[in-house]
Amino acid sequence: MTYAMLVIQSVRIGMDAMSEDKPGLTLRLGDGTSLSMCWIPRGEFRMGSRGKFPHEEPAHRVRITRAFYLGTYPVTQAQYALCDPGHKNDFHGEDERPVDSVSWDAAHRFCEWLQARCAEQLEREGLSGHRFDLPSEAQWEYACRAGGEGEYHSGDGEAALAEVGWFDGNSQRTTWPVGQKRANAFGLYDMHGNVWEWCRDAWDADAYRKRVDGVCDPEVTARMVGGEDPGRVVRGGGWGDTAAHCRAADRVSGRPSLRGRYLGFRVGLFPGPSSAG
Repeated sequence: MTYAMLVIQSVRIGMDAMSEDKPGLTLRLGDGTSLSMCWIPRGEFRMGSRGKFPHEEPAHRVRITRAFYLGTYPVTQAQYALCDPGHKNDFHGEDERPVDSVSWDAAHRFCEWLQARCAEQLEREGLSGHRFDLPSEAQWEYACRAGGEGEYHSGDGEAALAEVGWFDGNSQRTTWPVGQKRANAFGLYDMHGNVWEWCRDAWDADAYRKRVDGVCDPEVTARMVGGEDPGRVVRGGGWGDTAAHCRAADRVSGRPSLRGRYLGFRVGLFPGPSSAG
């Protein structure tokens, strides 16, 4: 399907936030495997889009009030295998491919495993009060844009996307080892394409219409939307998707138990206790 896109974004990261710059974090997981994370400063950006995508409207200002760490890459097959050695990837044969066929529930179990695995290292780093979790939808888009104003952190159009992501125009219908395309200004790779990434939020198609401009740290919990098993937000697009679905503003949903060859995730490290989900 071809999409006519008019995405007008205004993204701003305050100078005070940029002055908080810190080095990244490398977690030693064992068996010679590590997980690198980038420091994401607090700041403000324009979330959503204007045009032909109702569930992305209205575009609105969002403030991220607390800095956090986010995985430099999507979780890889080698990293995930330490948590779940029996996991079956649809695309296999290379440890540095992103893990695929992971449900939202399984991604959360990985975060819990990582919390236990890295407890001593977090204490040494002075981060014992931090938790591993999926990013919220707002945190994900803020980190993806990294101060950019276009459809992708690299600009607008398929040529810009091809510089930074794997999609149906260049993937050859497969995932690719992480980190082969250009990173964004925060140092994050593969935010567009390769595999879709689960977010913390429950799905609400009208979430943006319920917010005030300038909202701080928005998150949609399961309790807010109701129901026994609400859908969860998925972001970033994947190897088999059109350029439109790989835009920074694009948002879709999936059941928490859903597994698919297009589904992966990226882990974050956040200050404070876990949210209610």
